[in-house]
Amino acid sequence: MKNLCLAITALLFTSFVSVYATYEPPTIQEQTLFNQLLAQLEKTTVPKTDVTDVIQTFERPLIISFSCNANDTNNFVVSVITTKLAKFDENNSHQDVVTGGTYTWNCLVTTEAGKVTLQCNNELRLNPEILLNETDVNPTVHQVENQVILYHELLHGQLMIDAIKYPGTWRHEICNKTPQQPVDYSYTDPDHKIINPLQTQFASELMEAQGGEVITKNVLPNDTENGRFAIRVFNIYDYPQFTTRGEVTLRAVNMDDTKFGSFNNTVLLEGTLINKTEPGIAWFYLFDNQTSKESTHNSTSVMWAKRVVGLWANGKASDSDFYNVIQYMTQQNTTASNNEESTGNVVPYWLKNTANWWFEGKIDDATFLNSIQYLISNKIIS
Repeated sequence: MKNLCLAITALLFTSFVSVYATYEPPTIQEQTLFNQLLAQLEKTTVPKTDVTDVIQTFERPLIISFSCNANDTNNFVVSVITTKLAKFDENNSHQDVVTGGTYTWNCLVTTEAGKVTLQCNNELRLNPEILLNETDVNPTVHQVENQVILYHELLHGQLMIDAIKYPGTWRHEICNKTPQQPVDYSYTDPDHKIINPLQTQFASELMEAQGGEVITKNVLPNDTENGRFAIRVFNIYDYPQFTTRGEVTLRAVNMDDTKFGSFNNTVLLEGTLINKTEPGIAWFYLFDNQTSKESTHNSTSVMWAKRVVGLWANGKASDSDFYNVIQYMTQQNTTASNNEESTGNVVPYWLKNTANWWFEGKIDDATFLNSIQYLISNKIIS
């Protein structure tokens, strides 16, 4: 499995929030990113839930009105919905972690003489730090992820619009709402129970159109030990089209401290649920990058190795994890030496300092690799 590139784990979160705050216009960069992603989303032929209504609200108000039944508390309901792109605000991040975007429902609700009016001035925010892809993630995978982020946020708007637009429970409740009762915004799906399957299907369709695959792994609280888990995800040989130049990139929600790697051609995932009472979801993107060069493969591999080495240097990964990385980097089987001339420790004390310097970027790749080669040549690691 040497040709399979396991890209560094990163978290991709999108969220819904409902708040009242002062509007801040987007940066030029954010507006440009939004325009590009929206144009791509509108022209894609990949099947997806129709989000035309919420897209319309960026250009002109969407007005939905209907009459209530004769025996209802209210007579008539009018909803006026607009959406603006706003500057991304880290304070609105979901679960106190970096998010890909947010969608806010900001509605002023009035009731007068049996008429209920919802004046909704909604806001969409997209995080340029996530969208600009300053990592070595495969460009095709990243393009898919950006489309998924925008689609995810638009669904928060569209699902609520659908509840307002069509006869059902929401209409019955609003027609019988008293002035003191709050409006039910649960149809926006803040817990992503509807949105996650929809975005998974959309991502899968986009990846398949590009010759890739998306593998989804759900981790239930009962599958963990106090939130911690280590699970088998898939065997790479079940996807033979990716065994030669395949790349694997992980994206996850409600997961932290995630690491994944391969053993006997099986991809394994470990991590911790952020909210230990809620399930976590991991999306593995598989892609055969036929145009990739060795330098791209090496760059991604170094990024993965540096993460594991950094965890090891700070006591958050085992010696076994460290030796797996060394073996990968040097293409040699490595173990701690039992030679009497060795230090007697698993590794020399100075190596953790060197490893941490490499992780923090204080020394370059060649300097760190030379340190490893020194240990191998002196049979401290053999």
